[in-house]
Amino acid sequence: MEKDVLERVYRRYTKEVYLYLYSLCHDHGLAEDLMQETFLRALCSLEIAREELLPWLLTVARNLYLDMWRREKRMRLQKDHDRRQGEADTAKRDGILEWMIRREQNQRLYRAIQKLEAVEREAVVLYYFAGISQAEIGRILNLSYGNTRVILYRAKKKLKKLLDGEEMKGV
Repeated sequence: MEKDVLERVYRRYTKEVYLYLYSLCHDHGLAEDLMQETFLRALCSLEIAREELLPWLLTVARNLYLDMWRREKRMRLQKDHDRRQGEADTAKRDGILEWMIRREQNQRLYRAIQKLEAVEREAVVLYYFAGISQAEIGRILNLSYGNTRVILYRAKKKLKKLLDGEEMKGV
């Protein structure tokens, strides 16, 4: 495989693979390590990959995460320094008020997603944040297409209810 092909694949799918892994492990450092390992595996076996690269990369990423989880059983704690530095940079760039509003909305959504069952949480992250089709999500999670649709539908309803409930608490 040519070097520039891997670089293009890496630049195109880094964000999606990272967000998916972070949704699984909730640790920036671990998500970055697993993402690097995912692309290392891609370097070794991209020739055998399916036509749809992102679902294949996410399947590799998920399998790496599950392998790590089985070995260690415990996740490392999230490092606040990197998060705080990134938030400070964002606040300087976008203006403090807009940043605070966006941060609060993101925190509300994150808290609501964390209240979903594991399979719902994974399906939501794959569908809404990684842009994976329902059929591909079914393949990644070993679910039928119909079951995937039902899980996403129910998860969306739960999220709406959770978010609406938080708005009422804040009033």
